[in-house]
Amino acid sequence: MPKDTPNPDKPVRERGTFANHNEDPTLASYLSSLFLVLSVPAFLVAAYGGHWVGLYGYGGILPAFAGLLVGSIAVAFGLMHVLTGR
Repeated sequence: MPKDTPNPDKPVRERGTFANHNEDPTLASYLSSLFLVLSVPAFLVAAYGGHWVGLYGYGGILPAFAGLLVGSIAVAFGLMHVLTGR
């Protein structure tokens, strides 16, 4: 059976949260995707919000967004490092 077809042997909940096979999604993969989808719009709003509040000028929006993005990636990698023990 090809790898891209759904596996009917397990219920959906078990495939998603209690993955026992390399190709099954895990709770961590769902959280990672959620972080990716929500972080960029949130950082854009935060960067424009900082400009709107008066923390920096219009030219500071892009560096603020970049700083938030790079900082969040560093925190995510640090958290993964600590949680996996590697």
